[in-house]
Amino acid sequence: MAGNTTWVKRQREKEKRERKEAKRAKRDEKRMASEEEAEEGPTSEELMAQFAALSREFADGAMDEVTFKTKRNEIWLAMGLPVDEV
Repeated sequence: MAGNTTWVKRQREKEKRERKEAKRAKRDEKRMASEEEAEEGPTSEELMAQFAALSREFADGAMDEVTFKTKRNEIWLAMGLPVDEV
C-alpha cells in the first residue's frame, strides 16, 4: 500500500508542476503580446493625423522647410514609406 501512496503523491506533485508551468507560460505570452504592442508604435491613422498637423503648421509658416522635411521623413519612415533627402 505504501507504494500506491507514493505514486499518488508523485502524480499530485507532477500535476502541480504542470499547472504552475502552464500559468507561467500564459503570463509570458501576455507579457510578450503587450511588449509587441508597445514596440509597434503609433497606428497609421495616428501617423496620418501627425502628418496633417505637421502640414498645417508648415502651411501656416510655423516652421521652416528643413524642419518640415525632417519631421515628415520621420513620420514616413514610421509608416514604411520612402523618404526624401533633406
